[in-house]
Amino acid sequence: MNFNQLKYIVTIADELNISKAAQKLYVSQPSLSQCVQNIERELGTKIFDRSSTPLKITYAGEVYINWARGILNSNEEINRQIADISGQKNIKLVIGISPYRSTCILPPVIKQFKQLYPECYLVVEEHPTTVLHSMMDEGKIDILIDTPHHNTIDYTSIPLIKENILIEVPESWGIKGDEITLPDLSDKPFIMVSNEQLLGRISRDLCLKNGFEPKISLECHTVETAHSFVIQGLGAAFVPELFVKYWDKKDTNYYKIKNFQPVREFCVIYDNRKYLPLAAKDFIKILDDFLHGR
Repeated sequence: MNFNQLKYIVTIADELNISKAAQKLYVSQPSLSQCVQNIERELGTKIFDRSSTPLKITYAGEVYINWARGILNSNEEINRQIADISGQKNIKLVIGISPYRSTCILPPVIKQFKQLYPECYLVVEEHPTTVLHSMMDEGKIDILIDTPHHNTIDYTSIPLIKENILIEVPESWGIKGDEITLPDLSDKPFIMVSNEQLLGRISRDLCLKNGFEPKISLECHTVETAHSFVIQGLGAAFVPELFVKYWDKKDTNYYKIKNFQPVREFCVIYDNRKYLPLAAKDFIKILDDFLHGR
């Protein structure tokens, strides 16, 4: 048994498909299948039920895979601690963040971070909040940039800034001032991000709390796409303040929502059960300094 074999089994469990796992691992499918068969022969039981598509994990497989994940995590933990002690800077760091935040704030932050850690291998996972939290729970993300984690025992959420939600409308609508009473838009078309996104759920709730159900003419998955539709005059959209601050703004207007100003706390989240490497701590500081203009 070696770490590569454990990694192979865990990857198959993640993909539930040997062919996809082989592609992800850059190994041949026959080699990967043989590895599984060898381990199952040693254990005297099946890890995967290969009679179904996708693969199913047996009960014995669940026990074995959980153990394998723990071994791999422990190995990574000790390697990171030794790297910090010996001054090595060529570690791997996985950052989870929503797509619009990634586009808006990560490029200058990573540029500065790379000056300190030029050999650090960074992976940016861009997904909706629900997916990111699942990845965090599975140990696939080192740092999550999002709203506070609901599990305050196992995860530490470091507040960075508070973020308002604004309404974006087409320039052609000719709305004056810097605030909008939301019910005044009840007869207008809305562009909403999907309910998979926290912003999508908040946006719909905002309309309902203001006494109307939004007339959704378009639904999409990213703030960037919603913004592009607003530019074409196709409707109004709810947008986070960070997007407005760091994104190119043209041919649209942004307004505060009168008498109802929702605020979201913007945090860096990490698993306090795991060792947080120095590189991660430095990344958090650089991010915090950038957001506060330091």
